[in-house]
Amino acid sequence: MKSEKEKFEFVYVENDGTVRELDKEEIDYLQTEFEPSDGARPYIKSSYDQLTPDKKILGFLRRSEVPKEIEIIKNDLRYAEMRFPIGIYDTNNAIELPVGIYSIKVLGGWSVSVGEFSIELKNKENGKVITPKVTNWRIQSYEFGERAKKIMSLDIPKRGVYFIEFKNQKDLKVRPSNLLITRIFEKEIPSEQLRIWIG
Repeated sequence: MKSEKEKFEFVYVENDGTVRELDKEEIDYLQTEFEPSDGARPYIKSSYDQLTPDKKILGFLRRSEVPKEIEIIKNDLRYAEMRFPIGIYDTNNAIELPVGIYSIKVLGGWSVSVGEFSIELKNKENGKVITPKVTNWRIQSYEFGERAKKIMSLDIPKRGVYFIEFKNQKDLKVRPSNLLITRIFEKEIPSEQLRIWIG
């Protein structure tokens, strides 16, 4: 008997043309109601072969549109997209990044202690490892409707697909407010619930 996730109407086409099942976060995203003019609406392909404006094959696709010869795989490796936050306990994530300097923000609060928490990105092609630098200038903002704080800066010298590995997750401590009086009464957000966003 198939699980509810496997029965879901949509699947995802990756950068390399493989097709996989969706995870819970992606299903929630597709089930969110958006205004027609909202730029955050998901991109849904009308056919498997349809390309994005920058000539990529990736995107959500109705299960019924997957060619019969293509197997729909389970998500062993997820190609994270920059528009999606990533849980710090998520494993087997890879992200495609163009050359540039990126901010890494933690979601959920503005009182943040990084400790020994770190992130490594390993280039799929050449194996080179990049470690983002912890920033002292921690700008706070809102991302995805949540409080967010910049904790690291990431310099990508070569476009490519990078595997993401998180280390010492328990050291990342986040509380909703950075006001001293408020923090006394606030509990830390459990580290299992923390997510970061690269953008």
